[in-house]
Amino acid sequence: MTKKEKNLSLPQVKRQNNQVYKDKKRIVLDQSKLDLDVVFRPSKVNELTAEFIGLMQQAMKEAKPFDAGAAMGLTVALVIRHFTSIETNAKTYEEHLDMLRQLKDANYLDTIMDAFELSEVERVFEEIQRSITSLTAEVDASLQKDFAADSPAGGQADA
Repeated sequence: MTKKEKNLSLPQVKRQNNQVYKDKKRIVLDQSKLDLDVVFRPSKVNELTAEFIGLMQQAMKEAKPFDAGAAMGLTVALVIRHFTSIETNAKTYEEHLDMLRQLKDANYLDTIMDAFELSEVERVFEEIQRSITSLTAEVDASLQKDFAADSPAGGQADA
């Protein structure tokens, strides 16, 4: 006798998600506690990635230095903000980097980052890298299209 399969329901999916993403890890830093997500929700990774892109664009628009080191620092700050219980009002590029500096100066940064599951943090960095690669390809394609439209003979090279 075969068991009858039930149709998938949103409450069932929510229960499953709550089960998968409920685990927290608590660390104590001096006299303060900090709870960290053990497994990162993909939807929160997507939110973090979108915020990263927005902050990167803000920094570039304001001619702030934005190199690989700044990108890494911003990503770490966003991971801490999105996947811990830290209380912060950081919203701008500079506020996130200041948060990172404050945590580093207080000797908390390494302890916090070491407490995360490495595979989860790597997944965030990979997602951001994919997004940057995709964004770069879109910008390049747009520039090529604009260049072709602006050049004589519709972008065809001289023979």
